[in-house]
Amino acid sequence: MYKNLLDIPFQAAVRFSDRVSHKFRIGDRVETRTFSELAHLIRVLTAGFSGAGVSRSDHIGFFVNNRYEWIATDFALMALGAVSVPRGSDTPPKEIGFIFGHSESSYLILEDASQLKSLVDVFQAEDWKRCRKIFLVESSKPEEIPDFLRDSTVSYDQLIHDGEARLANDPGQIERLSGIIKEDDLLTIVYTSGTTGNPKGVMLTQGNFLQNVKANTPRLQIDPEKAETTVVMLPSWHVFERAFEYCCIGTGLKLVYSHAGRFSADLLAERPEVLISVPRIWESIHQKLIKALGEMPVAKSRLVLSFIKLNQVYLSSAQYLAGHYISLRKRSFIERLLTWVLKLFRVVLLFPGHLLAHKLFKPFRDKVGGRLRVATCAAGSLPKYLDELFNSIGITLVNAYGMTECAPGILSRTLEANTFGSTGIPFDNTEVELRREDGTITDIGEKGIVFARGPQVMKGYFRNPEATAAVLDSDGWLNTGDLAVRSENGEVIIVGRMKDTIVLMGGENVEPEPIEDKLKESVYIDHAVIIGQDQKQISAILAVNEEELMKLAEQLKLSAGEISTEGQYSIENDVIYSILLKEVNNLISKAHGFKPFEYISKILPVRSDFSIGKELTQTLKIKRKFIEDRYHELIEHFFSNKDGKN
Repeated sequence: MYKNLLDIPFQAAVRFSDRVSHKFRIGDRVETRTFSELAHLIRVLTAGFSGAGVSRSDHIGFFVNNRYEWIATDFALMALGAVSVPRGSDTPPKEIGFIFGHSESSYLILEDASQLKSLVDVFQAEDWKRCRKIFLVESSKPEEIPDFLRDSTVSYDQLIHDGEARLANDPGQIERLSGIIKEDDLLTIVYTSGTTGNPKGVMLTQGNFLQNVKANTPRLQIDPEKAETTVVMLPSWHVFERAFEYCCIGTGLKLVYSHAGRFSADLLAERPEVLISVPRIWESIHQKLIKALGEMPVAKSRLVLSFIKLNQVYLSSAQYLAGHYISLRKRSFIERLLTWVLKLFRVVLLFPGHLLAHKLFKPFRDKVGGRLRVATCAAGSLPKYLDELFNSIGITLVNAYGMTECAPGILSRTLEANTFGSTGIPFDNTEVELRREDGTITDIGEKGIVFARGPQVMKGYFRNPEATAAVLDSDGWLNTGDLAVRSENGEVIIVGRMKDTIVLMGGENVEPEPIEDKLKESVYIDHAVIIGQDQKQISAILAVNEEELMKLAEQLKLSAGEISTEGQYSIENDVIYSILLKEVNNLISKAHGFKPFEYISKILPVRSDFSIGKELTQTLKIKRKFIEDRYHELIEHFFSNKDGKN
């Protein structure tokens, strides 16, 4: 195995030398690079950065989106023992200014000159004074760079040119540097995008990421001899993507860099065997599937839906027989035996239908390339309806759970134990406890706070000992702030976040995520935010899908001006409001397992213009505080009315 992360690309270069490691676009051109070319670029960049003055323990502000140069730079900086402080080039300038200053960075890596210009009025004088060099990945003309920064700005073309010359004089530099890397060396400070408040700088070590490579690679069951492919669109700086890329390079996968606008086309073209994703991607695919079903003849649509349901029952029964199920109470031997017999009967009875369903759903699997072997979904809770649907049509979706503070893995399902609705079991070398607020361990089925301990747990938050002490104790236990229950068989189910819990006037505790997930089953609703702290009942802000909204308006013969009667955000037409409220009431009901105090009394429909960096994090999770602040006046105005309408 690896002594450190830097071993990964150089072992891969020996093992998979001429195999393609990366595929990406530069404008209209498609480029590829091999594993040996990647290893060489890492050597060159290491030499180039060293010549530019970057050395051990320097902090490097690294604000570049996922691209081939990103991963090569990442390895080059770790070779020098420098500490990367990464975020995307689409990070708002004000946030870049905060991160650069708070992290005490002394070098800056940016995408291009326009990004540099956007920082001129944001950085403080002391920031520019502390910044020794600025590196631009994309070439720029001298006049595009601010005059006072021209002498300290270096293009990657120049960096690579200088690096080649230095490498020729010191070809053994990497081997020498690799020998002094230790597992507890600080590798990176990742500032959480956060759903509330200012981001915190999570300090992660070589050992934190090595644990994830060692624990996650076997669960993906990648055969290095098969030269499999993956298509990625998450930002490389995000720990989920970053740890996955380390796994890919170590096992010889071809990484194809994509983005939201091309993702569907790239899935069809590249036909990947392995994917990582976030729930929002599968929600989008689900909505397209529902639309496709709606356009089918009624008889065919009903046939497809019936086979989906049949296969759900077959697969969940087969999982049960293998010991993979959810039971939130301790059952007697007789009860377990009777259930086992029932599940066996269902498996035998439904097996022919299961085989037929697999053939029937081939066109759906072809939509993601037709060769997909496993897709790991994390960076947010996977709604059960998505879990059941995609696994039932033959797209193996494996749930996983982690956080930036664990680089990121804590729990996941496996290909053998892929229980619908479960979050999974702890990774190797990882301990997980569910605790009550008094610190005692919860019983089966009892909600508790997730605590994790293992080699992946962060060193702490940079320059924030109070925040560190609030979540990390002297024994190494991390309070994740997430809520979960444990099944009878030991599997863990994440149910929400402690800080997101809404307490109603009557003392009832409401977990918003399951309600929000259910609401997003509607084709009308892209995002939902539940509110109602200290109120009698909960309400919901609904980001309405613009395409479906226009279709509905056309059906109702409404003009654009009649949809929004006040303001630029809210949708206040009474007829549309009634249709949306009826949709909400059908979804959040007793029939779907919701309690009376979880019913939604009022809704605030708004246009779905949610964007990354504002309402959404980079992994498309909602930022509750930002949304509540943005719509504060509308909420006050809208919900002060007795009916919740004008």
